[in-house]
Amino acid sequence: MGDAAAFRDQLMDWVYDKANGTSTKDVPIMEFAESVGLDLDGAYTLLWYCRDEGLLSDTGSGMGNPCGILTAYGIADVRERRRRRADPALRARACRSGLLNWFYRQRIAQVHMPITEEFGKDEGSLWEGLRFTDVEIQDAAEYLSAKGLIEGREVAELRGPVRAEITTDGIDCATDWEGSVADYLRDQKGYGPTINHGPVFHGTSQGGQFAWGNRDVTQQQNIAQQVAPEFQPLAEAVVTILQQLPGYGLTRQDQQDIEAAANELLAEVQQEQPEPGKLRRGVAMLKGFLFPIAKEAATEEARQLAQQGLDQITAGIGSVL
Repeated sequence: MGDAAAFRDQLMDWVYDKANGTSTKDVPIMEFAESVGLDLDGAYTLLWYCRDEGLLSDTGSGMGNPCGILTAYGIADVRERRRRRADPALRARACRSGLLNWFYRQRIAQVHMPITEEFGKDEGSLWEGLRFTDVEIQDAAEYLSAKGLIEGREVAELRGPVRAEITTDGIDCATDWEGSVADYLRDQKGYGPTINHGPVFHGTSQGGQFAWGNRDVTQQQNIAQQVAPEFQPLAEAVVTILQQLPGYGLTRQDQQDIEAAANELLAEVQQEQPEPGKLRRGVAMLKGFLFPIAKEAATEEARQLAQQGLDQITAGIGSVL
């Protein structure tokens, strides 16, 4: 499973292109599997992995012919990943953290002054299915060096040290902040993870209560957590979607499913340090629900509300990832 699952993002991109971004085409995946060195068993393993994640349906598969059909969630997953890939700021943040973690692993492996460009061959240089470029790696090395997280030798022709070692500050970032350079530097500047105003949520499960614009809220539940400033747009977008659910014209089951996904996302943004992976999955799941409504809802009002929700949640996740 492990080796096959590593090709998950690449397969989803491949199926998306073959299906023209629709959920109506049954796409045979053996050609893709063979291109990445997987046999028939590996192809089925990868397909079933994506199926179990809700990204593909395998209903069209036959003996010896693994096929995948994009689900609404799978379409949203690919579109969101491509949006992130195209964002240079997100790529820069990811490259800095990946490079710093790589330098830490080199230290543990007792590699003296590793060559910076070797990071480009490491699995950590693969982000959202694409490797960081040499220019991105040089920029990241220059940034980490300027912030005192790595130190090493430089040459006039390249930005950043060509050989370097992680500093004690860099080790702190890698071990105590899971390599998140942005979070570590924010903490060093004295920025706290929470604020005393903005959205306050009560409870972390479906049906949880929330209050807006009031930091002295009194409700029956006594669990109150505040949302950090950078996560406010995302939290606001999710709350708006919940408030507008009656206007979508959904069945009771569909509405419950969206509520569950929204509340899981709200629970995550309440955390002191929300996990990017969980945020991305939560947003992709909500988009998977909203895309069909925005295109196929019976009323224009419902379509507009769903599109508004899509736009808001896309902007909200873009502000933090």
